[in-house]
Amino acid sequence: MKSKMMDVSIALFLLVLINILVALGRQQQKKWLKIILVGTGYVLILPAFLFVLRGIS
Repeated sequence: MKSKMMDVSIALFLLVLINILVALGRQQQKKWLKIILVGTGYVLILPAFLFVLRGIS
């Protein structure tokens, strides 16, 4: 039970982090910084999704 709560908490943290990274990335004027921030946010979607699946199973 405790492990499932931890997985869901990690997934929530990752989703908030993704939201912040994408929001910051869209505001940037420098193209390279925008690509790094948004790209990192999109890459983190897969681990967040996997933690959600592990938490609900």
